[in-house]
Amino acid sequence: MDALFLREIKKAYTTSMQKENNFLLCIDELKIHEGEFFGLIGASGCGKTTLLKIIAGLYAVDEGRVSIGDCDITKISAEKRGLGMVFQEALLFPHMTIEQNVAFGLKIQKMDKQLRKKKVKEILEVVGLKGFESRYPSELSGGQQQRVAIARAIVCTPKILLMDEPFSALDPTLREEMRILVSDIHKKYRITIVFVTHDREEAFALFDRMAIMKDGRIVQIGSPQELYQQPANVYSAQFLGVKNIFYGKVEKKVFAQKTLKIHLSNTANDSQCGYVMMRPETLEVIKMKREDITKNITETDIPILWGRIKDDAFQQGFLFLKVQVGEHIFSITQKSPCNQLFHIGEEVGIKYDPRQIWFIKDHDDGGTKC
Repeated sequence: MDALFLREIKKAYTTSMQKENNFLLCIDELKIHEGEFFGLIGASGCGKTTLLKIIAGLYAVDEGRVSIGDCDITKISAEKRGLGMVFQEALLFPHMTIEQNVAFGLKIQKMDKQLRKKKVKEILEVVGLKGFESRYPSELSGGQQQRVAIARAIVCTPKILLMDEPFSALDPTLREEMRILVSDIHKKYRITIVFVTHDREEAFALFDRMAIMKDGRIVQIGSPQELYQQPANVYSAQFLGVKNIFYGKVEKKVFAQKTLKIHLSNTANDSQCGYVMMRPETLEVIKMKREDITKNITETDIPILWGRIKDDAFQQGFLFLKVQVGEHIFSITQKSPCNQLFHIGEEVGIKYDPRQIWFIKDHDDGGTKC
């Protein structure tokens, strides 16, 4: 199996964001499986593009090893690694036709001219540019130029396709079209793809697995669903857009933070400080007043938090609500109920399922902060 391995990688360099001190990329170990669609995701300046360029051979490492299967490629030049790359800009040759641009790599490989023309025609059809062979890059839109760049990268059947935020310059509609195209190409050819982005929507739409990066290091690896539902740390949760993260202490299956009390489903984290995470889509706002609850039903029978509507917005069949509970603001996403409106300032209940709550232990304070 031609898996991609990176071991004990270190690379020091100066970034525009770190003018005084060197930035250190430090990757203990990373394995990307053959045929996998793998993402490198993180905020600007976290080192994800540097890591991609190390894989490509565009940057040399200070320490460590890069290999594909049993082959050590650490010191092999970029052009001899057999990898394809698509950048943020299409970087097409302006004086060449689309056919000539796509065929460039095949020509370098000294492929027979007729076979070359056949492969170019086939790949242009795959990327939706059939009949564009004789046009020039200046005659194409930005999205079409990126399609040509992708065709040029995959026509040589690379071992791995590297993509560095290739759709960041496109408008939202084109970005969605390009995501579908790349996803279809991955399914068709089962090519290994390593894709850099800071776009969460892109990550959830495309990746089999991904690595979240921060300050030159990988903080967590897993599938998008795993990382969203079970983040290992607060940074991962916040970067993936999770809201309703509160710090406090768990005692006897109850998380407490000042006036906020939330019932949990197990005692695994009893007598520990940390963060509870309540994803917006797992909560439900209900039109109910405290006095309407039957007296013999306790808070543990129906876990409910009480608050008042702070804000609401409607979008494509969903309600995005903010509810103030004491000094805390909860974000809730739910299907818009028929014939039911919420009003700013209205008292409501927030219904939650203790089994859907994720607890992140605080490893830093030893339990002293709470």
